[in-house]
Amino acid sequence: MIGLADCNNFFVSCERSINPALDGKPVVVLSNNDGCVVARSNESKRLGVKMGQPAFEIRDMIEKHRIIALSGNHLLYRDISLRVHDIFRRFVPSALDYSVDESFLDVNGIPVDVLPEIGEAIYNACWKEMRIPVTIGFAPTKTLAKIATEVSKKGGQRLGIIYDEADAVKIYDNIPIYDLWGVGRRLTKMLYQNGVYTIGQFAARDVEWVKKKMGVTGERSWRELHCQPCIELNHVERLLQDSISESRTFPEDVTDYDYIRARIVIYTSDCARKLRAMNGECRSVGVFLRGNPFRNTEPVLRPERVVRLSSPCNDTITLTEVALDILDNIFIEGAAFKRAGVWLGDIQKCVLRPGSLFETEVDAKTEKKQLMNKFMKTIDKINNVVGYKNIGLASQLVKGHQGHNDGYSSSFQAPSRKK
Repeated sequence: MIGLADCNNFFVSCERSINPALDGKPVVVLSNNDGCVVARSNESKRLGVKMGQPAFEIRDMIEKHRIIALSGNHLLYRDISLRVHDIFRRFVPSALDYSVDESFLDVNGIPVDVLPEIGEAIYNACWKEMRIPVTIGFAPTKTLAKIATEVSKKGGQRLGIIYDEADAVKIYDNIPIYDLWGVGRRLTKMLYQNGVYTIGQFAARDVEWVKKKMGVTGERSWRELHCQPCIELNHVERLLQDSISESRTFPEDVTDYDYIRARIVIYTSDCARKLRAMNGECRSVGVFLRGNPFRNTEPVLRPERVVRLSSPCNDTITLTEVALDILDNIFIEGAAFKRAGVWLGDIQKCVLRPGSLFETEVDAKTEKKQLMNKFMKTIDKINNVVGYKNIGLASQLVKGHQGHNDGYSSSFQAPSRKK
């Protein structure tokens, strides 16, 4: 059996976890710059708010039904996600984080009659410790585990278990084909054209027909519906990403170097923390700035630069120094920028390596790197307990630009460029 733990209405639940006054009220979370809806409470869903709906389309609905619209706080969501996934791992031999709000649970070898107890324990721990509601599904395959979770969530249940194929077939005809994991808009259209509207109709098709129409991916889905596990963990998600990036669009055009500098420090720090969380190191650091494409200026400013490091690195201090050096080289005095970002590339697994042939005092540098790694891990552990915004670099403390902020503001002022 395999399990899937899915946090319900995750972004909204995160907001409610720190503000219980939102409980029971219609709430939506908006994307960057409040462009569209990216999360909805059950109350908002019942009012007809759609996922991805532009914010301007629901202004009247927000006023009429007193819907609470919140700007996305993705640093908060990432922080809570890490803690919730740690809770999942306490109750099962291993878990794979599939997304920010989902995790596959390895329960291989655990008696089936114990699974309801494990599911209840996970739910209770997540709610008691984080105030995050979760739904857990168990089934013989990952695809069926997702089906068990979705059916349970829609039915208002905490836990769902599909024991075998005979158990699964009972619910197939009630699930539209577009709800099948891995079937997107293009495949849904093709399946509609071939008379396949439900998962039951899809499962009833011959496997050779499925393979011809949908390839090996469709065949895997078909076999998983028939309780034949064939989606390996490495087909779900790589634990080590090829690159990590962090960027934001500013509330307004910015010419202030100090403001952009502080943002680059924050974005680099966040990328470095994610890099260490996956036990990786990077060999490349990139920084980019973007002008406002909607202003009548030609051409739009797009300065950027990528620097390759002499040796792999994952400590915040070194990566921030490199990023700020890049910023100093690409920043244009007097120019207005609307967006900025940081990119870490050429990521590889973090292992102890000998120093470069071109380095002197290799032993001392290796020892310094080991101490820095321990230091950064200590900072990460502390921040995982008390919230990672509590300990950071002094250079990321800066006032929001002209009274605005992009989710990173502070009451302190960083040193100016001249200083």
